[in-house]
Amino acid sequence: MWGKIVEKFERYPSQIAVAREFLRLGISVRDGRAYCGDIELVPAKIAEAIGVDRKVVISAIQNIEGDEELRRVFSALKPVANIAEVARIMGCGVLEVYAESQKVGIVAAIAGILAREGISIRYILGEDPEISVESKLTVVTDTKIPGKLVDEFLKVDGVEKIVIS
Repeated sequence: MWGKIVEKFERYPSQIAVAREFLRLGISVRDGRAYCGDIELVPAKIAEAIGVDRKVVISAIQNIEGDEELRRVFSALKPVANIAEVARIMGCGVLEVYAESQKVGIVAAIAGILAREGISIRYILGEDPEISVESKLTVVTDTKIPGKLVDEFLKVDGVEKIVIS
C-alpha cells in the first residue's frame, strides 16, 4: 500500500508527508475533511504540526479522495493510542523491541518468551519503518519484565536492541 501512496504523490513530497502522518496517527479522510475518530481536524493545525502549508494538507486530502483505492484505505483509518508512557506510570512493564521489520516470527518469539515466564501481555503495537522513524515493537505487560530475559530477547532472529522499563 505504501508504494501506491508514494506513486500517487511522487510529484508532491509535502503531500507524502501528510499521508504518512495520517497513516501513522490513524487520521481518516472523509467528505473532504480529516478526522481523528469523529473529531474533525482543522487543516491549518495539521499543517502546523507537520511543518507544511495548509494548502498542502487540503491538496493531499483532495488527492486521497480522488483515488478510489486510497479513499477506501484512508476513510477506514482509526486512531491508535500508544499507551507505553501511561503504562510506565501505572507500574506495568514496557518492552521496546527494535528489529528488522521484514523478519518473520519476531512477535511470536517475544510473546512466547513472555508466556513461558507467566507474564501477560496487555497491549502490543508494531510500528512500520516506512511510516515511523524506526521499526519498533512495543509490548505492555501486567508486571515488570525481569532483566534476566534481555539476553533471551536479543537471541530472537532479527532483534537488534531491547529496552525494558
